[in-house]
Formats: sequence, structure tokens, C-alpha cells
Amino acid sequence: MSDEHDTKANTTVENVDITPDSDGGVLKTILRQGTGDSTPLTGDEVVVHYVGTLLDGTKFDSSRDRDSHFKFKLGKGSVIKAWDLGVATMKKGEICKLTCRGDYAYGEAGSPPKIPPNATLVFEIELFNWNVIQLSKDNGATMLMIKRCENEYDMPEEGMEVEVHVKGSHDGNVFEDRDVRFFISDAGSVGILPILENAIMKLKRGEIAEISLSPAYGFGESGDAKLKIPANASLKYEVELKWLEEQADPTTMDPNKKLEHAQARKNRGTEFFKAAKLKLAIKHYIDIADVLDKTDDFSDEQKKSADELLLAGRLNEAACYLKLDDFEAVFTACDKALRIDPNSVKAMYRIAQAQIGIKEYLSAYQGLQELLKLEPENKAAKQLSTRALQLYNAEKAKEKKRYNNMFKKFAEEDARKKASEETKQAEEVSEDTTTSSQKDEENNKAQPMETAETVES
Repeated sequence: MSDEHDTKANTTVENVDITPDSDGGVLKTILRQGTGDSTPLTGDEVVVHYVGTLLDGTKFDSSRDRDSHFKFKLGKGSVIKAWDLGVATMKKGEICKLTCRGDYAYGEAGSPPKIPPNATLVFEIELFNWNVIQLSKDNGATMLMIKRCENEYDMPEEGMEVEVHVKGSHDGNVFEDRDVRFFISDAGSVGILPILENAIMKLKRGEIAEISLSPAYGFGESGDAKLKIPANASLKYEVELKWLEEQADPTTMDPNKKLEHAQARKNRGTEFFKAAKLKLAIKHYIDIADVLDKTDDFSDEQKKSADELLLAGRLNEAACYLKLDDFEAVFTACDKALRIDPNSVKAMYRIAQAQIGIKEYLSAYQGLQELLKLEPENKAAKQLSTRALQLYNAEKAKEKKRYNNMFKKFAEEDARKKASEETKQAEEVSEDTTTSSQKDEENNKAQPMETAETVES
């Protein structure tokens, strides 16, 4: 091992055969132990430094000499076979020596002019990291894959129920080790940190990741006395996505199954609505429309049931948006509801509520009058209609007062301007009079005065 490496806590394991068939083609010696238990997986982009020499010690290549890390995708054949085998056994921070027989290196062709045919090569490799997924822009939260799975579409989405195993530690002390179920977007209700929920959404079922958090993404300056986590503690989590709710594929469902699934979405949405988890409720109400998008093969009775579910979903969606003060979304949801039932008084009522929310009081009042034509005894509509009219009249009175005040200010300003101009004109006249008087006096001074002493000739 080179002198430039830290030799602290080294444990040397010499010349271990790591070939699948134990044919001695690649021998590994650990020069410095790495940290943790995870190793890179096929497809991971790994970051290494290396020094390559022939058996006689002649150096033919070195990333250290170039002062530039070398990156490659593991197990994809982009490097010699010995490297794909050897680096896959390494842990983060590990330094090892690989002795690579020619058939695991450059073979009969070699790599002229520096590497002869069938040459056995020696590489000293240091593994820095691999596939570090940034969970934050400031590098304060990172994720490293420990186990990968090939379930291409088996990933959590907002509103889906998942089960995960979470193991959290600080300085090697485990403070949390549990299985937990929750709905994506509601992890906080079971004590899962927001950044961990973001990480879980990047996992496929069966995958495991190691997550490193700076204090800002953990428990910050306050720590957590219950978990015995001090202030400003950095944390490590190991998270496994054990199970996730099966994604429904409407194209594989018969009409009854679609109706059953849509009803389940509605029921769960209502549970979330009652618990004030509005975004989750909205997601489930929208799912009803996704499930019942195509009803060509439905009987008349099934189509009637589908329309009832679709209408309820849109109306409940609008109710959620009202609580969130998202009035434009209320209009959109109610417009879709009215396409299903043009006489839906609930849709008309919620439109009026949203119009009041954006201060379109007259439109709200007029819409409620149309509603009352359909249901003259609708008490809620009557009350809201009265309120809309009161708000409209109050707004008009306020507007009138505002304009009156504005006109009054304009009149006062005009009066001030007129008085100012009259004063200015008076001052100009006074100045002219004074100037004329001064001139007469000067002219009189210039002529000799006749007195009793004057002698006539």
C-alpha cells in the first residue's frame, strides 16, 4: 500500500480468490477496511482511485497521478472483468489490491504499448462511493442503495399505503428499529421524518437503502429526548420497502370489480376527509374517475352506479378544495360534476361558495337563485343567497363611499389649486402696484424743488 494512504485500523486479508469458479484468476488483498456493510450493486456508478502496475512493479496507469477520480458503471462490461468482480466486493472507503490474471484483464491482445499480451496486472483501488442519490440540494441528505430490485413499476405513489422497516442510529447507537405502515403523504402521523418519506418514494418493493442525514434534516438543534438523540446530531437510517398497496389496473377489471374498487376509493377518501387529510382525500376521489374512465361494457344499472360514484367523487373533491381555499380547483371539479348531472344542486352550491371566496358576490347570488328554482325549500341555499346579497350590497356601499371620498378629495384639491392661483395672482398685482409707486417716487426725487429763496431775474 502507498504511504499516502491512512494506515489506521488496517486489517490485511491476503490473496483471496474472488472468481465465481475459484480458478485463481482474481486475487484480492484488503489493504484498508471500508465502513458499513453495503457494497455496490450491478448498474451502480462507482467512484474510485486506482494505480495499475505490471508484476515487475512498472506503473502503466494511475488516476492519482492525474488527480482525477475514475467513474464507471459496475457489472456492465465497461472495464476489465477483474474490476467488475473486485469492486463489487468492496465497501465504502476500502482500499484493496487486485492481482488479475491475463484472461481477467486484457487477454491475448494486451493493451500496447504498455501492457503486453496475457499480462498479469496488479491494481490498487480505493472505493469512495457509488450511486449516491441526493435528497437535498445542500448535500445534507443522501441515499445509498444497499439492495436493488428489478420491479420496474413497483414504486410508491402519493396516497398509496406502504409498509417499511426503519432502523435509525446515531454514532452507532440504534434509537429506532421497527416495521410501520402508513400512507404516502401522511408519514408524519407515524413519526417518519419528511426527508425519509421522500427517500421511500424512490424505492421499489424489496429494496433497501442507507440514508445519511445532517442535523438540519433530522432533529436539528433541539434533538429528541425521548429517542435520546442530542442536539445537532447526524443520523443514519436503513430503510426497507417491504410492501406497498397493489396498483389497480382498470383495464384488467370487469365492471363489478371497477365499481367495487371505485367505492373503496370513495370510502377511504371520506376517511381522510374526516381526518382533515385533504390532499390524501383528493387523491382518492380523483382515483374514482381513473377507475371508471371507460364504461362501454357496463349495463344500464352499472352505468347508473358509476355515475353516482363519479358525481360523489367530484363533489367531495370540490369540498376538499373549498377547505384549502383553492377556488379555481372548486370550479373545475364542479364543472365536471355538472357534466354528469346538470341539475346537481350540491355542485351549484359549491360553485356559489367558491364565488363568494373570490368576492364574485353577484354571480354567487344569481347562481343560488337558479338553484332555488330547482329546490325552493333548500334552507342552506336560502341562507347563502341572503349572505351573498348582503356582501354584494356592502361591497357596493363601500365602493360608493370610496368613490365619494375620492370625488371629495378631487374637489378639495381643485379648491386648493384655485385658492392658490388666486393668491398668486393677487400677489402679482400687489407687486406691480408697489413697483409703479417706487418709480414715481424716484422720478420726483430727480427734479429741483421751488422754494422762497429762489430769486427771479
